[in-house]
Amino acid sequence: MTGTDRDVIASLDPDERALLAWVAPQLDDAAIEAIAAADYGFDVPGHRRELTELVRSPWLPEELLGGVAEVLALTRWTTPSDRQGHLQRLFACTLLVRAATADGGPVDSLARLVDSARELGEPARDAAVRYLAWCRLNLPPDWRDDPTAPLFLTLAVLLLSARRATATAVAVRLVDELDAVLTDPDLPWRQRPRSPLYVRRDTDLAATRRLWSSLATRCLVDDPAVADPRLAALGAALSGDTGTPVAELRALLGTAT
Repeated sequence: MTGTDRDVIASLDPDERALLAWVAPQLDDAAIEAIAAADYGFDVPGHRRELTELVRSPWLPEELLGGVAEVLALTRWTTPSDRQGHLQRLFACTLLVRAATADGGPVDSLARLVDSARELGEPARDAAVRYLAWCRLNLPPDWRDDPTAPLFLTLAVLLLSARRATATAVAVRLVDELDAVLTDPDLPWRQRPRSPLYVRRDTDLAATRRLWSSLATRCLVDDPAVADPRLAALGAALSGDTGTPVAELRALLGTAT
């Protein structure tokens, strides 16, 4: 990402610690205990100790391995039914998006981070935008090996900032990245659902694909606070509700400033 692309993301006030600084103080002892017990109750005291250190640290870990990584990954896969559940999942995904992990798969964590930040509302959404803008500019380790993965960071930034005046400019960046991935002759062609997000990815779980599709609809199509109608057209294509080619999406968004 260079030049104007970086300028658009940089305008969102990127901050590596913005989301951690917001979500960590929201976790009480009960929340830490719930995450610590996520591995079917195995080694709860050890997990509790490590999680407490992570909650109190002002920095995100560079690497997550062992038992604490396992309970965070299991928390990622939960389906929260209340605010506390979303806080726990948001905390887990914040760490998993940033850190190098044994199994990689940051796109799975990212989708659930976006979902929980959206459900929690402001100021979680703003903190998530700033954090993910930093991730997009700096590409943490697990994002560097798959050339089709970074565009999901751009997508996440767009979904959570869709109500802002800068959203259409971010959408232009996203469509440009999609076009580059889809036309790269070195990437294998794979038939996926109509959404162009998945034409060249075979690593994402069906549940993750469904969640991204749902988020595109909720954030870009169904939100009355999204001012630019072009974003609704983009959202319909990303969700798979329409088969609009990327070239048409580029033409549609080409007048964005």
